[in-house]
Amino acid sequence: MAKSVAVIADQKTGKTYKREISSDNLNSLTGRRIGEEVDGVFFDLPGYRVKITGGTTSDGFPMRSDLNIQGKKKLLIPYTSGQRGKKGIRRKITFRGSIIGPDISQLNLVIVQYGPAPIEDSAPKEAQ
Repeated sequence: MAKSVAVIADQKTGKTYKREISSDNLNSLTGRRIGEEVDGVFFDLPGYRVKITGGTTSDGFPMRSDLNIQGKKKLLIPYTSGQRGKKGIRRKITFRGSIIGPDISQLNLVIVQYGPAPIEDSAPKEAQ
């Protein structure tokens, strides 16, 4: 199983923090959806509450909040990549559903409720 990473955004400071998610914690998050609030204990942040805002699979497909499945699906969506004057161009693009599964490699989160200790104190010290 590939390593999973949580990217936690702090809206007060504008910083993001990266944490590794253990396979046990990822299994306990399986079945949750985008938009749900979870306890920060899953990400070594006791007392914090975080909201799931998105993620990516191990294949690189982004999660989409309006797709209520756990797997991948191709959707026909409007496509404009810098082309002006061409209306009605659509393209089939693969997305992943909004339900968390074991194939998630990155999980995007936003802090909703802050805990007693600052997040910098609980962050693991990186070797320089």
